[in-house]
Amino acid sequence: MSESLEGVMGMTASVTDRERSLLEAISETARVESAAAARLIAQIMDYADSRGTFDHRAPGAGFDTEQAERSAIAEVALALSSTFRSVSSLMRLGFTLERMPEIRGAFAAGDVSLAKIRVIDEHTRKATAAAVLRLDADILSAAGRLAPTPLGIEIDRLLIEDDAAWAQRARDEAEAKRKVRSRRLPHGMGVLSVTLTATQLTAVTGLIVTVAKTVCRADPRPLDVRCADAFMVLMHGGRALTCECADRNCAATGNCEPAAAQVNLRISCGLETLLGLADNPAYLEGYGYLDAGQARAIAEDATWQAIIDCAAQALDRMQRDRGVDRDSADGVDDSGVEAGDDADPADETGIGTEPEAREPDPPDPSEAPDPCPASEADERRAPLPRSGLLVVRSRILPAGSTVLPVRKLPYPGVTSPVDAIDGLFRTILNDPADLVAAFPDGRGGFTRPPPGAMTYRPSDLLAAAVRLRDGTCRHPDCLIAAADCQIDHVVAFNRSEPILGGWTVLANLQCLCALHHQLKTAGLWRHEMLAGAIMHVYNTIGQHALTLPVRR
Repeated sequence: MSESLEGVMGMTASVTDRERSLLEAISETARVESAAAARLIAQIMDYADSRGTFDHRAPGAGFDTEQAERSAIAEVALALSSTFRSVSSLMRLGFTLERMPEIRGAFAAGDVSLAKIRVIDEHTRKATAAAVLRLDADILSAAGRLAPTPLGIEIDRLLIEDDAAWAQRARDEAEAKRKVRSRRLPHGMGVLSVTLTATQLTAVTGLIVTVAKTVCRADPRPLDVRCADAFMVLMHGGRALTCECADRNCAATGNCEPAAAQVNLRISCGLETLLGLADNPAYLEGYGYLDAGQARAIAEDATWQAIIDCAAQALDRMQRDRGVDRDSADGVDDSGVEAGDDADPADETGIGTEPEAREPDPPDPSEAPDPCPASEADERRAPLPRSGLLVVRSRILPAGSTVLPVRKLPYPGVTSPVDAIDGLFRTILNDPADLVAAFPDGRGGFTRPPPGAMTYRPSDLLAAAVRLRDGTCRHPDCLIAAADCQIDHVVAFNRSEPILGGWTVLANLQCLCALHHQLKTAGLWRHEMLAGAIMHVYNTIGQHALTLPVRR
């Protein structure tokens, strides 16, 4: 009996030793990871400082220190396959660490995690340098014993006790920056976050829970799901949630939920998918890809309008057979669908706020007359050239309708991004000069300018087609939604003699956010459109990237 007990105790001790070793290994791995994050931030800071002081302008371009620093961030983002916003946030941590030497040393040694450094930055960003230096040791001590959220609470207490007047001013400034942001999740889902005052947040949360509890106890949905449904009810002006229990006598099953208000979504989706002849994904602007079933469900429950691409010679037949508007044709060459349904989210962008680094666009005369001379205008009234593609907009279609008769179409293949650009990257590795722009003259294959090609500002239809095709800013890994981007001429438009420059046609237009548009204008980054609307983006230090349109 004694020997048996000793054996069990020995086995328990050996398991405990193994688990203790695993915990030590986990802790050591976390320290290594934290130290590596500290080195990465330091290296990014050094690189940005070097590029911001070194004159690496393009030939003939004036040197702009601010634009050079922004280009440096974009260069790091490309090297990391990351985004401008993510790299900027790491640089912000670097500036915070420069003010807190003790925490910087502990982070470099791996004793403070990156998650805690982010909390420290968030809570001390507006504090004075003197206050942060005074509290450096106290914050480090708290970071050693508290998880990230309690750490933030403790930092707030320390700052308030250190300077109550500053804390009041900081709160006033923070209240002026209330905002709403959204973030995409996979599988057609997303997260909506709202930044409110403490009292507003508590009141809103309580109201959501109150509405979520207006159903009976037999409702099968967990509280989290009911809270999400309650939020939508509140957004539509309701105060009660309809119960989903199976009891016909349940009073809560009669709760009336208000109808949703109609707003517009921009969805790029092939007609073959809407007709059920293919299952290619659709693209929701501001979110990403949706499965075919979800796209068809939206079309069945919403009025919508199609943008159809066709060769010039097919336009008359489409007008006759498909009910399209011949007068709405523009020199564009891709397709998409617009639908009216729920509001679209924005991936990592603010709702009702400007996108990152948005400055005024260069002068853009919206009411300027067509600069095309009279003789050229006469040519434009001649039959359109056959070399380019045109786009037309269908009439507004009721829910569940189709713009084309149902007929069997070949199943269109969807080329993966890797397959689409793999060969092009091999070309870049061998000799980037071998990449050939689809239309290096910026005229989209037209031999004579189609309607609107000689005006700087694209028509509403042309702009819609560009945004549906691109989905987001065409700079590598930039997630700014096309709706928040500027329309840029890939080959520059010649304002004084439009016939000589790049034309305003889809094959010469792209979506660029204000930040990346400015970097292109400054000559630090260059763009050329390849076949299939693949964008080749490269810079003055020899980096190359390829970006695909969302609608291929």
